[in-house]
Amino acid sequence: MKKKTTTPILAQILKKIAPRIGAKVIIEQKYKIVGQINYKDGKRRYFRYSTVDLNSVGASEISKDKDYATFFMKKMGYPTIRGKAFFSHEWSKAIGSPLNIDAAYRHATKIGFPVAVKPNSGSQGFGVSLVYNKNDFYKALKFIFKKDK
Repeated sequence: MKKKTTTPILAQILKKIAPRIGAKVIIEQKYKIVGQINYKDGKRRYFRYSTVDLNSVGASEISKDKDYATFFMKKMGYPTIRGKAFFSHEWSKAIGSPLNIDAAYRHATKIGFPVAVKPNSGSQGFGVSLVYNKNDFYKALKFIFKKDK
């Protein structure tokens, strides 16, 4: 059975009022917790959960998450690297997602080794590894999931 996701109240409110001011709201469809507000004058603002980009905090929050940042970069026409997000066993169970470490390994074998693995958050290459086999793969992800879900 597929788990139903709901859109947080802020996103629902923004989506409803945006047309009144000539704006358009784009909500990331997988988890529905981040979004972009596009104004008539070309300005863009971002939000995540209840954090709105009135002072660039929303954009900063989204930029810290590679999966969400990629979503908006693609929407704006920027080239992005193909990838897929997976979760620790604990987190995938908590959110009801089948995308756990074992699913990540199956994906890696499907696309072929070597594969690059990296945490979804963080910067400056911390936790990024190029792995060539099953043992290295699980070792790298175990290290990543100590810091990132």
